[in-house]
Amino acid sequence: MISGGISTATTTMVLEKTDESRLSPRLLELRKKIYTQEYLDNAIQRIAMVISRKLVENPEELRLQE
Repeated sequence: MISGGISTATTTMVLEKTDESRLSPRLLELRKKIYTQEYLDNAIQRIAMVISRKLVENPEELRLQE
């Protein structure tokens, strides 16, 4: 709760095991890659580059609204 009050709501999420035979080869490949440090480092670098470019091109777009 943003206002600082006490939240009494609860949420339960159930994750089911996915049958890998139904997944595309590309998705299976990405599942393996996400656990490698090099892949994560490159993904973070790409995200940082996109955000930096947005800040330079149009800083008003990323400004927090009050």
